[in-house]
Amino acid sequence: MKFLSLLFIFASVSLASSEFAYAQTPEEQKESENLFISKEKDSMQIWFYNRATAMGLKGEDREEYYNIILYHTFKMTRLEKKDKGYTPEEVRSKFDALVQKQHAEIKAILDEKQYAVYLDTYDKILKGVYERKGWK
Repeated sequence: MKFLSLLFIFASVSLASSEFAYAQTPEEQKESENLFISKEKDSMQIWFYNRATAMGLKGEDREEYYNIILYHTFKMTRLEKKDKGYTPEEVRSKFDALVQKQHAEIKAILDEKQYAVYLDTYDKILKGVYERKGWK
């Protein structure tokens, strides 16, 4: 079951990250700096598995946890796509709104201790995004 969950996460994040890369021209790919770089996506996949295990999430709770994070991560990666037409300020605003929405949904399914672990780890991932994008 753990292997299947990890495989599902890997496939979902890989699909989300590569699906739209083929639709862009090389010029568009250069113009748009991804919110999550490959190293962060790899870290997130490992993080999903390790954190869910450390928090004691099992069964439906674990699946719901994965689904919430995957859904919002996919939405975040789409923000900088040219077809959206967002300004850098709009990207930042919408990114922050998605993070807050994800936090609220995750908080609803975790206890206080689990949520603290989630926030601590997710904040480390966000720090990399914020530093690379020059966001404060």
